[in-house]
Amino acid sequence: MTAVWTRGYREIYAIRIIRRGAPADVRVSKSRRHFTRWLALSFGPAVLSIALIVPLGGTDDYNKARLLFLIALLGVINGGMFAAAILAWRYGLDRAHTVDDLLRPCRRRDHVVSVIDWSIDVQRQSVAPLAFALTPWIVVLIHDGTHVWTRFPFFILLLNTTWSMATLGNVSYWLVMPPIMVMRLRACTDILLRWHDPARTAGIRTFSEGYAYPAFFLALGAFGVTFPGLIDHPIFGAYLPYIYGLLIALSLWIGVLAQVNIYLVVRQFRLRLLDGLAPDDLFALSALKPSKILGTIGEIPQLELSLSAYSSIASSPSLPFGTGTVVQYVAALVGSLAGFLLQ
Repeated sequence: MTAVWTRGYREIYAIRIIRRGAPADVRVSKSRRHFTRWLALSFGPAVLSIALIVPLGGTDDYNKARLLFLIALLGVINGGMFAAAILAWRYGLDRAHTVDDLLRPCRRRDHVVSVIDWSIDVQRQSVAPLAFALTPWIVVLIHDGTHVWTRFPFFILLLNTTWSMATLGNVSYWLVMPPIMVMRLRACTDILLRWHDPARTAGIRTFSEGYAYPAFFLALGAFGVTFPGLIDHPIFGAYLPYIYGLLIALSLWIGVLAQVNIYLVVRQFRLRLLDGLAPDDLFALSALKPSKILGTIGEIPQLELSLSAYSSIASSPSLPFGTGTVVQYVAALVGSLAGFLLQ
């Protein structure tokens, strides 16, 4: 796992163009060269565009202000996506050894992590950024025809949108692929988990928390998309539902479905232990024959220890932070969706 994650930290587009092959121990925030590159790739296109648009005439002040605001917003979004990709992958790299420990006895461990190795391939990784980058051009050509070429400010906006969408494509791709690992983990019955509290095993926490952080920021992004709807006739307003739909889908994928699969992995492990501690041939009893309980107690060796272990396992949580948090997350997404639809 550590080897695959290290390779991803070098070759994922959204990280590679910022770090340029720097060693894993080099932090972008502490390296002047890499931090400058992050600023240039995030805000450089927006700063250059604003410098070109401000002196132009032919656009009323209200539309120009909205245009400049949107370009500046795209710069902030770019910076956020690059930073989120680096921080999220760095978190996984720092804790990859816990997943190595989790999978050490697993006969299918190569199958579990192969999804990352497979996804890093240059050609596969290129499809989503290319498709996302072409989308604004296709939409503009369908709805605006050739008029965009005669409106230089909006052409500049289109170029900025293309860069942001290409970055979004790569980031979205890497939000979709890693949760497949935990889906494959469900087929593994020989992973190493704490018997008395499996949900808090270090490797399980790495999976759960690693998916939870991006999910939180995706939910914020989905909520933020609702704000342009408060403006009369926002630029690209007709396409906001599609962006919002993408963010909601990714939020559900990585924030809910991934956690549900982690829950199922832990549940499966707990049930196997409980079945071993209380086999049906000793503990199963018809409710119509309660008087046999006392007779059964004397036949079960080390009953008190068995029941103590059984109680500890049965009462342990199913997720590191509790299932209630997932329910609250879904409720927040539903509330956001209701607010967006009401607009």
